[in-house]
Amino acid sequence: MEAVPPKAQILQSIKDFLDESTIVKPRQCWRCGTSLHFIDTHFLLRGTAINWNVPLPFCPACDREILEDLPGSETIH
Repeated sequence: MEAVPPKAQILQSIKDFLDESTIVKPRQCWRCGTSLHFIDTHFLLRGTAINWNVPLPFCPACDREILEDLPGSETIH
């Protein structure tokens, strides 16, 4: 059995984690029950060509201040 270099294992673990994170599942806020919205974010792994668009959830009712800091509504879904 061929050994996988540790760096390759780490990169694959990060890739697997972020690939799973890109799947948007409907969810509700644990505080108020409002449906969560998602902000498109981009992650790049320095020193590689690997990058992801990861939707991060936020509650539009409990986290209103987030909306003030966003550059535009095109990043929200």
